[in-house]
Amino acid sequence: MLPFIAGLAAGAVAVVAINNRKEIKEKVIEGASKVQEKAGDVKNCVVEKVEKLKTKELKFVDKEIEDVK
Repeated sequence: MLPFIAGLAAGAVAVVAINNRKEIKEKVIEGASKVQEKAGDVKNCVVEKVEKLKTKELKFVDKEIEDVK
């Protein structure tokens, strides 16, 4: 009896998904574009922080070199 109920539920979900496929597609596309935008923001933030760290490191190395001279 349980497999019959599970099959019935899966079939109902499939029918609902097919009937709403345009809405589902729009939501997926909207979500993907938001994720892509956030990924770009994170990438830019990481690049900025890496550049700041590189600048700090170069200043530190330059100071160490001057101290040795």
